[in-house]
Amino acid sequence: MIDLKLGLYPIIISPNIGKPILLNLRDYQEPAQFPIKNLSFEALVIASKSHSTQNILEHFHQNLFIQPILKASGDFEKRRGTLIDLHLVQIEKIEKLDFRDQPVLEEENCIVWDINNSVFQFDDVFGKRKELYRIKVEIRDILSIEKMLKTNTRDFLLFDIVHDIPNLTENKVNYHSIAIFNKDWNDFSFIHATDFHIARRNDFILHYLKDKARIKIERCKTNEKKKKVDTFVLTRDFEFKEEFQEDRWEDLRKAKFNFNSNLRKLISFANTKSSQKNLDFMLMTGDLIDYLTIARGNYQYKNNYIVFLDILLGRNKGLDKPPFLGSDDEYVNSQEIMVPIFTTIGNHDYRSNHYGMRFGQIHRIFGMTHKDVKGYYDTKFFNYFTALRSHDKYLKDYFRYINPNLNFNLKIGKHYNFIFLDTGQDSIADMHDLLKGGPSTKGIKEYQVDLLRAFIQIAHNEKIIVVMHTPPVSPNLSRYKRRKYKKKLNIKNRPLKWSDFYESNLRSYNETGRLDTILNLKYQTIMYNWSTILRIFTGSDKVIRRKVDLVVCGHTHTLKEYRLREAKKTDRINFGFWFFPIYIEVPCEIYTSRYRDKFKEFKNLLDLKIWFDVNKPFVFQTQAVGPLSAKFKFKPPGFRYYTIKNDQIIAAKVFSLHLK
Repeated sequence: MIDLKLGLYPIIISPNIGKPILLNLRDYQEPAQFPIKNLSFEALVIASKSHSTQNILEHFHQNLFIQPILKASGDFEKRRGTLIDLHLVQIEKIEKLDFRDQPVLEEENCIVWDINNSVFQFDDVFGKRKELYRIKVEIRDILSIEKMLKTNTRDFLLFDIVHDIPNLTENKVNYHSIAIFNKDWNDFSFIHATDFHIARRNDFILHYLKDKARIKIERCKTNEKKKKVDTFVLTRDFEFKEEFQEDRWEDLRKAKFNFNSNLRKLISFANTKSSQKNLDFMLMTGDLIDYLTIARGNYQYKNNYIVFLDILLGRNKGLDKPPFLGSDDEYVNSQEIMVPIFTTIGNHDYRSNHYGMRFGQIHRIFGMTHKDVKGYYDTKFFNYFTALRSHDKYLKDYFRYINPNLNFNLKIGKHYNFIFLDTGQDSIADMHDLLKGGPSTKGIKEYQVDLLRAFIQIAHNEKIIVVMHTPPVSPNLSRYKRRKYKKKLNIKNRPLKWSDFYESNLRSYNETGRLDTILNLKYQTIMYNWSTILRIFTGSDKVIRRKVDLVVCGHTHTLKEYRLREAKKTDRINFGFWFFPIYIEVPCEIYTSRYRDKFKEFKNLLDLKIWFDVNKPFVFQTQAVGPLSAKFKFKPPGFRYYTIKNDQIIAAKVFSLHLK
């Protein structure tokens, strides 16, 4: 992989694998159905100050291509088809700007403004390249693309952008940066997956456990007093299926999960769905990696962003070294993801260092016991407090190879607009949450509030789905509160369940069914501009007076569903500790239930649309693909699968890992 800090040649930074461009052949069909002459798209280029516009044009001339990805597995280069020429037809230099000064809001200006506030904070993300350009390129060989689409098992084709840099032996590749469709976007489906926590050491932890089990088996062969050896870790295997495997709950709770392997399983699931023409793209909402540095393992990889990227691409490095040598498929990247993905980041993506496996109850989030991790040591020195060290500069390889934008939007068809928001680093300002083991994040900065409002204005009458890592609302359901409400709700002979707080059940105690009047819902949420964001979502903002439709998020590794409503009268809750109360105002009414089940109750699509529009916005929080929740009721790793029909969400199914 080319080191993008080096050299002075101009490079394309967007689109890229975490923010690809979706092109649709139908958008280019002329009214008389004449053949399409060409497809075009815009890209962002960063160059050094020594380059003129003419230099950049000459540099890209006859050196720019797209390359189709035709197969998910096999030799990496043989998965790809023939290079197709890209033709650069327009270029303009982007001057330093503040989108707030523009007389007319434009999506392009919002995207550039975000890059100004993220990538350009640092001097060395792209070396000495400081100047931003916008180029327009055309794909003129449409016939070959149409032929490939007709023989393809999916509704689309993914392409890499390949830049053949003169005098370099290696090409600069923006993987999976273009997806070409030929479909009606009135109907589509997507996956929301979150909290992957990819790290090189995840494979090493499982290799350690499997080796330990094999050693015990060998010892028992020569031991007269044979003991029964637990071989579960050697034989267990998983698959993603709808809802939860209730009959194997206890087995799943201690199933010794490998977060890297969970992502590999998700890639296989997504590829199968897309080959059945039942999946169009995937949203990945943060905590892509567990921490930046390589805590344990061989040094084939620079950092865990590159590990994450190679899992997505189905590439492997160092297969001739443990844990890969002579081991099973759990550690091998066997499939390349064949659907477009859109990424945002979480608090762990800002973190530099690892945490110790044997610290406190950490083993529980891996589905392991204390006995499992006994004897496991990381090869690098570990200090718990350094594990919380976070900084924007740790995102540099994310900007270089995955996505240069922290905040952006995505238009799907004529009726949907997805807005991606970065929710920031861990917040030490909220000591209440941090001391309770559930850190909030810094949240939405002032410029992001302006960006969010701008994106909503640009969306006009389109449906809006906000995509973020940290949830806008999340409950602090302490042991004290559990005891308190078990008594108040007159629950006997069983534990308090989250379903007891569903609005239909809560009305027996509280006539309104509101959750915000009894629970602190600002726990593990965003610190900055919390009230402002909730007002924007509910349409009660002074600037933006329209509701968003849906918010999808993760962070707490739990499965929750809420609906929000503008509050005519606001209430105050105790945000602090009982001995040091701090009261805050909740700017909206909050309710909870299993709203995903409501979709199944409507036989008439119009009735569903009316119910949805009246009750929106909804907040759908999803459990992690990676770690289990150590705080709330156990849920196996999983994701959500959304279906849109005639421009209406008709399903938000939950899938989780099931033991085979």
